[in-house]
Amino acid sequence: MRKQAGATFFSWMATAGIVAFIFVSAVKLLPLYMEFYAVRSLANEIANDASLMTASKQQIKSKVEDYMNINGLYTLSSDAFSLEQVQGKKNVRALVVNYEARKHWLANIDFLTTFHYSVELGKAGDT
Repeated sequence: MRKQAGATFFSWMATAGIVAFIFVSAVKLLPLYMEFYAVRSLANEIANDASLMTASKQQIKSKVEDYMNINGLYTLSSDAFSLEQVQGKKNVRALVVNYEARKHWLANIDFLTTFHYSVELGKAGDT
């Protein structure tokens, strides 16, 4: 007599539960990362603008707000953007994005993600 081979009902349900857990987590986190890539693209566009290399903080903040309105980034505050002096380089400033995003997951459990990106004004790319 042959033994039965294959997964039992409970092992199928456990596998389905794990797959559902991973799927729900991915669906909840994906928009946060898509927003971050839009913010990163926005920072690179501003950094590529040669006219903003010597602009004041208010001019750059105004430009950031304009880009955010155009791109529909209404959940993010312009306070997440700041200008900082690049260490080791004279008269070089960087546009720094630093913010946290919270996403409800299940019951009273939330995902808290932190994002940080910095780009020198006048040239785009990671620093």
